[in-house]
Amino acid sequence: MILVAVGTYIHGFDELVTAADSAAAASSLPGFAQIGHSRAVPRHLAWERFLPPAELAHRLAAARLVICHGGIGLLGEAMRAGKPIIVVPRRGRPTRESPAGDQTALVQRLAEHYPLMVCGQARDLPGVVQKALKSGLSAQTYDLHSNVPQLVTAFLAMGSHPTSTTGSNRLTATLSPERSARS
Repeated sequence: MILVAVGTYIHGFDELVTAADSAAAASSLPGFAQIGHSRAVPRHLAWERFLPPAELAHRLAAARLVICHGGIGLLGEAMRAGKPIIVVPRRGRPTRESPAGDQTALVQRLAEHYPLMVCGQARDLPGVVQKALKSGLSAQTYDLHSNVPQLVTAFLAMGSHPTSTTGSNRLTATLSPERSARS
């Protein structure tokens, strides 16, 4: 099964929804799409506009392939699930009407370090899916060693008084990242 997800951007991602639906039809793969605010509605994929986090996690666990936009939240979830991922980044300059911006630089940078399949144009997605299927869809290992999520959780758990009688040295030692964002 494929999982297609476009995130929560207010203008949706019609091109990705349409291309993923075509790819699913061409490959005869069953699948599910989270289409958000997109106007396009799949004909070959089951779909919902939005999924609660637990449902998204369940669908990620069941997916053989994830096709998504280049948002870091969704990419991170798919990477933590260890799934093969095809990324179709949003493109274009941010405007007042469309402030999402271009995800190409982020996706290219991630693809330098992780085994992501990048599809630069949504219209090319059916071919990229066929290529992925021919190469096999094995589970992926993404080296995401970072304690930043745990640091944020620990900081928030400290409440409004993050320092104690032992001073800020304890706080600094407790909240030190194991790897930098540039790793």
